Amino acid sequence: MGIFSKVKTAASAVGSATTTAAATASGSILTNAKENAKLLAIKGEIAGIDNQLVTAYEQVGKKYVEIAIATGDVPDIGVMDILSTIEPKLDKKQVLEKELIQIEKELKDELIMSEKAEAIREFEGEKQKLDKALSMSVVSQEEYDQKISTHQKKLDNFVEFRRLQEQLSMGIIDQAEHDKKLAELL
Repeated sequence: MGIFSKVKTAASAVGSATTTAAATASGSILTNAKENAKLLAIKGEIAGIDNQLVTAYEQVGKKYVEIAIATGDVPDIGVMDILSTIEPKLDKKQVLEKELIQIEKELKDELIMSEKAEAIREFEGEKQKLDKALSMSVVSQEEYDQKISTHQKKLDNFVEFRRLQEQLSMGIIDQAEHDKKLAELL
């Protein structure tokens, strides 16, 4: 009877942990969906402002050409009315671009936290395998310590590894520089 109680308790703990993880994941997915929708809305608004600016720039150019042809001179054209509509649009675009960057940063940070949690789970899994291998004398204490140290360094330097990967994907560093820095971290 005692074994069944232990199994039931263990199953209940696993079920509870799974439920908590699922709730956290679904909340995160919902937040990401909202943030992505907001990103798309901001990008759409910026594109709309860009289109309005192009139209205003075309109007200024057209007016300039019309007056230049009519007078044969490079005129001081009356475009202040157009410029007065351009300036607030440029200001709004700048505000939206800053907001866009902030949202993208928050989403990136959230992704990094999620990836780090996964890295921690992977480390714990590797540690359990190594603990078992050590207890069964499949690996020596020296091998165990070396492998744990390598896995711990990966975990400790997770953010730096992630940053290096982003630099590589953005073309800030090349593959050789990435590999060199990666080797230094390990």
